[in-house]
Amino acid sequence: MPDTNKTADSDPDLSFEQALANLEDIIHQMESGKAPLESLVNHYQTGVKMLKLCRKKLSSAEMKIKEVQEIGDDFKEIDFENNL
Repeated sequence: MPDTNKTADSDPDLSFEQALANLEDIIHQMESGKAPLESLVNHYQTGVKMLKLCRKKLSSAEMKIKEVQEIGDDFKEIDFENNL
């Protein structure tokens, strides 16, 4: 497993997929029940960072979808949430 604490702190421009994989690794490590308390706290803090990054990336993707959707030959802004 990657060192998720190092990855999270040293590369704030992780892709959504990388951040999600880190978050999943953190969850597995925490759920294993084998980590000491200090490690759990560090994993929790890193997990929160990964969750925030994932939410930011998803929000950005939603905004791009909202901003530009092609309708015929024109581009039109469409509200992402109301067209699900």
